[in-house]
Amino acid sequence: MKKLIPLLLLVVLPSAVMRAGMPRISWGLEWGYNGTFLKSAQRNFICNEGYRIVENPTQLSFFSNGSVLANAGVDLTEKLNLSLYSGLQGVYSKRWMVPLELRARWCPCGLYSDGLIVTGGGGLAFPTAPLRETCFRARAGAGYRVTLHKCTSIDFIFSWMFTTDKEILTDPDTNAYVPPAMISKNFAEYQAVTLSVALNF
Repeated sequence: MKKLIPLLLLVVLPSAVMRAGMPRISWGLEWGYNGTFLKSAQRNFICNEGYRIVENPTQLSFFSNGSVLANAGVDLTEKLNLSLYSGLQGVYSKRWMVPLELRARWCPCGLYSDGLIVTGGGGLAFPTAPLRETCFRARAGAGYRVTLHKCTSIDFIFSWMFTTDKEILTDPDTNAYVPPAMISKNFAEYQAVTLSVALNF
């Protein structure tokens, strides 16, 4: 009899957990095209000749990049999912970052039905090249979800993305990098639109 108890527990507990409404674990992959259209910066530093340079440029231009992200999360309700995303994403010309983003996905028709999907999230981003200082990012978007089979679906999403950064400042007199001790302010931000396709399981 004692040997049967563990076997009964193995059979009964999973069904009991399912009836208790435990959140379902989800995971997926996302491929995207990023178009960065606006860069603004704030620079305040002392150059080699001893004078201070203060600049606040805004550059309206377009740079194409891509992204590959993986995610894992939980279905909080029948319509809401919360997932953690990471991978590799281009944010500007020759500027790549590894994001760590918490993103919510809301499907008013249900997570496992065809229909509208609304997404939003934010988190940290870690540049892959100097300067490797932690940055911040946020995004919001909407699109359409197509159910392929039971819990498998594919999303087509259009989003706006915002990312902060720090630039490598160059001395105009020597063309050398400005040392950190001579920098009072160094801040940049990028705004981009993204088109992505996500496969969810």
